[in-house]
Amino acid sequence: METNPVPQTEPKNNRNLIIGVVIAVVLCCCCLVTSVAGYYGYQAYLEAQRVAQEIQNLDIPEIPTDIPFNPIDPDSTDVPIPDFDVTGDVPTGGLADETTRYTAWLSVQIVAAISGCAAPTAAGTTIAVTQQPDGNGVWLEEWNVDCGDGSFMPFTVTFTPENGIVNVTVDMPSP
Repeated sequence: METNPVPQTEPKNNRNLIIGVVIAVVLCCCCLVTSVAGYYGYQAYLEAQRVAQEIQNLDIPEIPTDIPFNPIDPDSTDVPIPDFDVTGDVPTGGLADETTRYTAWLSVQIVAAISGCAAPTAAGTTIAVTQQPDGNGVWLEEWNVDCGDGSFMPFTVTFTPENGIVNVTVDMPSP
């Protein structure tokens, strides 16, 4: 019995075809993601341009530069301009060190100017301790400020130690 040998064919190798398809799909996905990101990025750019244009077109009113500003009568020019003591002199006395007393003096001058003491000076200002430090280290002093025109104005200053520094609070004088 004679049989005709059937030639054996090798199985087809689809590996190259599969790799090609996978690469094509990945490239298409990358292009799609880039397109979507580009679209939304461009939309954000356009919105930013629109907002910038709106900001440039705002009609901002002039900010008043006359100091001090009287909120009751903005057109008033008869408000005296305070004359702060910037010589570096600090009133003597009290329990605070030189640096804390300087900080307190700057704060007192601001409150004094608001209260009508137009030219506070350190030379005639006196300091008296009205309450010794309590359990938390807080103490009170009365600063009798020389207003520079022969008048004096008392201010209560509170010193509160916190985290290695001393906070200063100046009370408005009673009317």
